[in-house]
Amino acid sequence: MRAVARQNAEEKEKVLPFHVVKIEKQLYILKAFAVLREKGKVGVTYKDVAPLAGIRSKTNVSACLKFWCSIGLLEKENRGYRASDVTVEFFRKLTWGDKDGAWSLMRKHLARTWFGESVISAFKVRISMSEDDLINVLGSASGAVKRDNTTVRSLRAIVKLLELSKIIVKDKKGNFKLNQELMKGVRSREVKLPEDRDVIKVTIGEESFIVEVEALKEFVRKHGKRLAKEEIELE
Repeated sequence: MRAVARQNAEEKEKVLPFHVVKIEKQLYILKAFAVLREKGKVGVTYKDVAPLAGIRSKTNVSACLKFWCSIGLLEKENRGYRASDVTVEFFRKLTWGDKDGAWSLMRKHLARTWFGESVISAFKVRISMSEDDLINVLGSASGAVKRDNTTVRSLRAIVKLLELSKIIVKDKKGNFKLNQELMKGVRSREVKLPEDRDVIKVTIGEESFIVEVEALKEFVRKHGKRLAKEEIELE
């Protein structure tokens, strides 16, 4: 039973970036795949891209590929891989100086991944988050069983990828906010108030609640400061 439970837990875990190679360096691996696909090479392996990516350890390159394949930026082909259409177009735009267009394309793709969706969802109820907050959100969404140093480093790499793609942006305090471009895509929910009950809609920050009027009155009487008549001014 324990073996089955362990297997089920592992199956629910998302693939995380290889923690040893920085995410910026891993983008060079993606670029190498894109270049080789443009040249018509089929079934590219880690041995083919390691020299182009400037990474000496071919084993490290191999360890990076599973994550990128899991989010659709690499695709399996024969006994190797190939760059996806999005990856090819991303680096094509960068080659011709369209940096904004390239990262806009990448943002749209990453926003549909498990980590993109989890972070965007988290920002529906929080205006800003620290890196630790984001790591907690991602850790929970990843299904990771252990919170060890390796897992945290991998999650931190995802935060860096989200920052590079500008899905999240840093504010002056060093916290992160969701890119306004993506905030426009966050649908607001219509709240229908029950017609048969005396209730009111209360909004606090990004969250909305339905509260019974009598309960709200009781709360105000209990916790509010009573004003003298002379303190009340009518406009």
